[in-house]
Amino acid sequence: MAVESRYGSGSFGLSDRANRIRIYQTLVVVGLLGTIELLPRLGLVEPTTLIPLTEMLSEIVSLTVSGELTPHIIQTFSAIFAAFALGIATGIPTGVLLWRYDSLKDILDPYLLTYYAIPVFAFYPLLIAIFGLNILPIITIAWLFSVVIIITNTASGLKEIPDIYPEVGRNLNLSSAQMFRHIYLPAATPYVFTGLKLGFIYALIGTVASEFILAENGLGWLISFSYDSFDVQTMYASMLFVILVSLVVNVALIVIERRLYQRART
Repeated sequence: MAVESRYGSGSFGLSDRANRIRIYQTLVVVGLLGTIELLPRLGLVEPTTLIPLTEMLSEIVSLTVSGELTPHIIQTFSAIFAAFALGIATGIPTGVLLWRYDSLKDILDPYLLTYYAIPVFAFYPLLIAIFGLNILPIITIAWLFSVVIIITNTASGLKEIPDIYPEVGRNLNLSSAQMFRHIYLPAATPYVFTGLKLGFIYALIGTVASEFILAENGLGWLISFSYDSFDVQTMYASMLFVILVSLVVNVALIVIERRLYQRART
């Protein structure tokens, strides 16, 4: 029986099972969204606690058309993408170094394994003292959130490559650069992109959470301010907007991953 890969279908049995899983996953999402819509409409939840999903979407449109949401979107996603870009620029090379040099891996491994037990937000007074009360402390916190998962996934992906792959490259007399480009990097792609997807989510969490305490604008600040002002419409609209954008970016990374994988196979 053929085995279904991550990027393509195998046997009919495995394909049918994958389709059933997708159907069940879709039903779970539809059920959750339907519950959010119906609970407040049926009066089972107070409108000050939860509003229907359609009202959240309507409020997003209203805030976007009025321009009220635009400066907050720019503030938040500028920080997110800056932190994510820094995470990629520092995380992937560091992961490669950890894979390449065992001594460096042995030194840093204990710190990387316990990294997320450290309360990164505790450093925000120090970051404010260094950078001032601007967007840089937020970017730094978001980068600290995202970079380690990119490092560890990159190193793990390169480490898990079967020995036969580089052996084939050596038999073809590939240079070190050619080996890395044509063998190591394509083989590690699933791990690397898993790290990137998680890294983006962590950058988003770090940014929005930082804006609760550090910013005077941004979607995190808007959510906090709306909550304190009992403006549930704006609060839920802002929350939903952040979720929707994170889903779009995650899907985009999946598409890029699959295209790179398919290109590497041709």
